[in-house]
Amino acid sequence: MGKNNAIAAGALVLAGAAYWAGLITGERSTAGHGEMSTVLVARADLPAGTVLVTDLVETLEIPRRYMQADSYEVRSMTDVKLVNGLTARVRIPKGNQVTQSCLAAGAPAADAALPPSQRHYLDGVKYFQNADYERARDEWRAALKADPANAEAAAGLRRVQQVLSGGK
Repeated sequence: MGKNNAIAAGALVLAGAAYWAGLITGERSTAGHGEMSTVLVARADLPAGTVLVTDLVETLEIPRRYMQADSYEVRSMTDVKLVNGLTARVRIPKGNQVTQSCLAAGAPAADAALPPSQRHYLDGVKYFQNADYERARDEWRAALKADPANAEAAAGLRRVQQVLSGGK
């Protein structure tokens, strides 16, 4: 009997160690909790005012418990098109879930009150997102000419120059 008790105790110790190792590494069994959902996430950083198209988002399968309350859940691939033409109200960082509360219907209103530097910056963002790097560079240069202190345009210009130089 003593040998069987020792084997049972050893198995219990190993099971406990595996459980604690899972807690430490963040890996937990999803048995009973494994319901998955497919949500839309930003493929790249999306600044506020970005008009969405399907190329700017991608799907990601996550455990349902991590799905944000108003995320766009994708049940069929046509659901991805639901965000076409919607405008980001706030910045959506790359990889973040796209939620209904962070989007507004329709294109952003052309705001004549925007300073020329900001209009050029936003135009540069649109060109950059559409991989038209030369036009993005031209817009960001115009933004800096109108306002040399426009840090967003300066950062965009550095980013586009890095892309055009092959990432060097």
